Amino acid sequence: MKRLAMIAILGLAAPAQAQNINCTDRDTIVTRLSGLGEVQSGLGLSNAGQVFEIWSSTATGSWTILLSHSSGMSCIMSHGLGWTGAAPETPGKPA
Repeated sequence: MKRLAMIAILGLAAPAQAQNINCTDRDTIVTRLSGLGEVQSGLGLSNAGQVFEIWSSTATGSWTILLSHSSGMSCIMSHGLGWTGAAPETPGKPA
Protein backbone atom coordinates (compact mmCIF):
# COMPACT_ATOMS: atom_id res chain seq x y z
CA MET A 1 0.00 0.00 0.00
CA LYS A 2 2.83 2.41 0.82
CA ARG A 3 4.44 1.60 -2.55
CA LEU A 4 1.24 2.57 -4.34
CA ALA A 5 1.18 5.84 -2.41
CA MET A 6 4.76 6.61 -3.46
CA ILE A 7 3.96 5.84 -7.07
CA ALA A 8 0.95 8.15 -6.93
CA ILE A 9 2.96 10.91 -5.24
CA LEU A 10 5.75 10.77 -7.80
CA GLY A 11 3.26 10.39 -10.64
CA LEU A 12 4.85 7.24 -12.01
CA ALA A 13 3.41 5.60 -15.06
CA ALA A 14 2.52 1.93 -15.31
CA PRO A 15 5.35 -0.32 -16.57
CA ALA A 16 3.66 -0.46 -20.00
CA GLN A 17 4.20 3.31 -20.22
CA ALA A 18 7.93 3.17 -19.54
CA GLN A 19 8.58 6.16 -21.80
CA ASN A 20 7.13 8.39 -19.05
CA ILE A 21 10.22 8.73 -16.87
CA ASN A 22 9.80 10.85 -13.75
CA CYS A 23 12.61 12.93 -12.33
CA THR A 24 13.08 15.02 -9.21
CA ASP A 25 15.88 15.75 -6.77
CA ARG A 26 17.62 12.61 -5.54
CA ASP A 27 17.03 13.35 -1.85
CA THR A 28 13.24 13.32 -2.35
CA ILE A 29 13.31 9.95 -4.09
CA VAL A 30 15.74 8.41 -1.58
CA THR A 31 13.58 9.56 1.33
CA ARG A 32 10.51 7.92 -0.22
CA LEU A 33 12.34 4.69 -1.10
CA SER A 34 13.82 4.47 2.40
CA GLY A 35 10.33 4.94 3.83
CA LEU A 36 9.27 1.88 1.82
CA GLY A 37 12.09 -0.18 3.30
CA GLU A 38 14.24 -0.11 0.18
CA VAL A 39 17.99 0.26 0.54
CA GLN A 40 20.64 0.88 -2.07
CA SER A 41 21.75 -2.59 -3.11
CA GLY A 42 23.97 -1.74 -6.05
CA LEU A 43 25.25 1.00 -8.30
CA GLY A 44 27.41 1.53 -11.33
CA LEU A 45 28.87 4.39 -13.31
CA SER A 46 27.81 4.62 -16.97
CA ASN A 47 30.18 5.64 -19.76
CA ALA A 48 28.28 8.95 -19.88
CA GLY A 49 29.19 9.67 -16.24
CA GLN A 50 25.75 8.98 -14.79
CA VAL A 51 25.16 6.68 -11.83
CA PHE A 52 22.64 3.86 -12.11
CA GLU A 53 21.39 2.81 -8.68
CA ILE A 54 19.43 -0.26 -7.65
CA TRP A 55 17.27 0.07 -4.56
CA SER A 56 15.50 -2.98 -3.19
CA SER A 57 13.74 -4.47 -0.20
CA THR A 58 14.34 -8.06 0.83
CA ALA A 59 11.24 -7.86 3.06
CA THR A 60 8.80 -6.92 0.29
CA GLY A 61 10.68 -7.89 -2.88
CA SER A 62 10.20 -4.38 -4.29
CA TRP A 63 12.92 -2.78 -6.40
CA THR A 64 13.62 0.55 -8.09
CA ILE A 65 16.26 1.58 -10.63
CA LEU A 66 17.40 5.20 -10.49
CA LEU A 67 19.50 7.15 -12.93
CA SER A 68 21.27 9.85 -10.92
CA HIS A 69 23.03 12.87 -12.40
CA SER A 70 25.83 14.94 -10.87
CA SER A 71 23.36 17.84 -10.66
CA GLY A 72 21.51 16.03 -7.85
CA MET A 73 18.59 15.14 -10.12
CA SER A 74 17.48 11.49 -10.28
CA CYS A 75 15.05 9.73 -12.57
CA ILE A 76 13.14 6.56 -11.77
CA MET A 77 13.83 4.34 -14.75
CA SER A 78 11.82 1.32 -13.61
CA HIS A 79 10.35 -0.32 -10.53
CA GLY A 80 8.55 -3.51 -9.63
CA LEU A 81 8.20 -6.51 -7.36
CA GLY A 82 9.83 -9.92 -7.13
CA TRP A 83 13.41 -8.76 -6.56
CA THR A 84 15.96 -11.45 -5.81
CA GLY A 85 19.50 -10.31 -5.21
CA ALA A 86 22.64 -12.10 -6.26
CA ALA A 87 26.04 -11.96 -4.61
CA PRO A 88 28.51 -9.83 -6.60
CA GLU A 89 31.16 -11.71 -8.54
CA THR A 90 34.69 -11.63 -7.25
CA PRO A 91 37.23 -11.03 -10.04
CA GLY A 92 39.19 -14.19 -10.80
CA LYS A 93 36.72 -16.50 -9.03
CA PRO A 94 34.03 -18.53 -10.76
CA ALA A 95 30.44 -17.41 -10.18
